[in-house]
Amino acid sequence: MLRHNLCRFAISFLMIFAAIALRAQESKPQPPTSTYKLEYVFSEVQDGKRINARSYTALVRLLDKGSIRLGKRVPVVATSSKEGNQIQYLDIGVNIDCRVEQELESGITLFTNVETSSLAHEPPGENRTDNPVIRQVRYQVDSVVPLGKSTLLGSADEVDGTRRLQIEVTATKVR
Repeated sequence: MLRHNLCRFAISFLMIFAAIALRAQESKPQPPTSTYKLEYVFSEVQDGKRINARSYTALVRLLDKGSIRLGKRVPVVATSSKEGNQIQYLDIGVNIDCRVEQELESGITLFTNVETSSLAHEPPGENRTDNPVIRQVRYQVDSVVPLGKSTLLGSADEVDGTRRLQIEVTATKVR
């Protein structure tokens, strides 16, 4: 009987030890995920020539969201009364949200949401209000981006001008 109890104790001890060892293996930190440098270039093109280019760069880990916000806040009269004006502020500038969704042999799949806004120039006295006219462009794309090569995400003509906006991205694996 004593021998039987000792045997049970030894088996229980070994099972507990094995469970602890297994749990320790499961709780080891996962290796770090890949990180990518994403460089977005916004180009203004007129008559086939690039007249302006701006670049925005973010470091983004696989499956994490990256965000870039750049601009200014412009006051706009929301309501007007005898007591005074109610002011509301509009964000004018560039907003980029991105996420590297998957690694491929030849590159990555990339989700990008871009919003650009700017104040439009209005000739003086022509149907003017006190509030500014805002130009806005939005893109939302899922794309396959080869590593190290500039990839065109989108291109659009200005509604009230002769210029074209082009958005490109270059992805580089950092680690």
